Amino acid sequence: MQVLKEEVREKIKIAALREFEKKGYQKASMRSIASGAKLTVGNLYRYFDNKDSLFRIIIQPAFQEIYQFIEEFARIKEDSPSKKTKKDNFVKIFEESLIKIYGQHRAELIILLNGSKGSQMENAREQIIYSIAERIKKEAFPKMKKEMTVVDGFLAEVLAIGFIEGISLVLNKYKDKAKTRKLFTQFTHIYFKNLLDDLI
Repeated sequence: MQVLKEEVREKIKIAALREFEKKGYQKASMRSIASGAKLTVGNLYRYFDNKDSLFRIIIQPAFQEIYQFIEEFARIKEDSPSKKTKKDNFVKIFEESLIKIYGQHRAELIILLNGSKGSQMENAREQIIYSIAERIKKEAFPKMKKEMTVVDGFLAEVLAIGFIEGISLVLNKYKDKAKTRKLFTQFTHIYFKNLLDDLI
């Protein structure tokens, strides 16, 4: 019986993920989710108290993984033999990590960045931007060449917003995984090139 309940929970989560990706949190309905899971609405509520609790259960693991990626991302290694190697290593690790998260959580990323309005996680996009901006301020700006000293920390927020907006646009435009991966790789190279070129 317990196995059956877990199977039903998984069906609900799959149906809910599709519904949230298609309509966003605000326009998604428990009735549509129940229909997608081939359940009655009453039966759905036996598994999840409300739409927000279902949303959090689906989205929270992806958010935590993204947040952890930003917070613990490998710094540019000081013992790298050359500046070019440091830059290449950083970009390669970043691309691989980003593609891994994309591969596991594409739908959740789209929902987090564009479809969480009205939920208790509607500030997720801003939290991700804030975390990236803080990493740029702490990890990149202090290593900039003296002639490139940043005059205002707000630049970190501008860079973070630009990066997230770029990722969001790619996710929304393409569903083809191979094409999206290639675009992520190209975007990361172009986006970080000038910033990394100015590091010591």
